[in-house]
Amino acid sequence: MAFWRLTPRSDTMWWCVEGKDPWQPPYDRAFGFVVRAADEEEARWKAHEAGGEENGTLDGVSPWLDANYSRCEEVRDDGSAEVLLVNFRHAPR
Repeated sequence: MAFWRLTPRSDTMWWCVEGKDPWQPPYDRAFGFVVRAADEEEARWKAHEAGGEENGTLDGVSPWLDANYSRCEEVRDDGSAEVLLVNFRHAPR
């Protein structure tokens, strides 16, 4: 088993196209996971199952299962000290 960090992608063009962002509006949605799983496929499924409204926002899109919408990277144990995930949102003004 390994740890996997899953986060939404912001380096692809889907997020800047009106109506194509599964994380909008930014409430009732998960914005990141750290999952223990045997491989990337299992990690993505675990995140998908634990997700929120992002999973039903766009017809036919499961953002935690789709590498075009989310990143899934193994957290290696030989790295330096780091914060693995910060999921912070400012209140609307």
